[in-house]
Amino acid sequence: MKWLDQNLEESLLVLLLSMMSVLIGTQVFMRYVLNDALTWSEELARYCFIWATYIGAACAVKRHAHIRVEAVTNKLFPNYQHHVTIVAHLFFIIFAALVMKEGYALTVKIFNFGQKSSSLGIPMGYVYLAPMVGFGLVVLRLLQQIYYEIQAIRHGAKP
Repeated sequence: MKWLDQNLEESLLVLLLSMMSVLIGTQVFMRYVLNDALTWSEELARYCFIWATYIGAACAVKRHAHIRVEAVTNKLFPNYQHHVTIVAHLFFIIFAALVMKEGYALTVKIFNFGQKSSSLGIPMGYVYLAPMVGFGLVVLRLLQQIYYEIQAIRHGAKP
């Protein structure tokens, strides 16, 4: 379980980006060397990219690499820095929950319409699940960050 907690996003990203690279490389080879093109590889690479983007957002949160402004918080006392960070994480959770809510509504509509991708013929709802899964992982990682911040406040650790 600890391995999964530490490596989930990275493992998924390696898989998705590797698939993308192989698919695009194969497409280039087929197009320019064999003068033939695969009809489905570009579409699958695009879907891998979409999923990698949302999984990458969760990975960034886990690694503290997401965009944030620290100019003001760095000037606060260490204990207040933890409190401000918790509040910022709570706002981010609200944003992620809104994205997940709207993503869910859109995904349900797409599944109900029965829309399928043009080349692969897979239901497009699976592509539209990416924001929900990605931001679900973001919420999980933010909750972990809040837990760590609370532990730091209790133990008097510096940020």
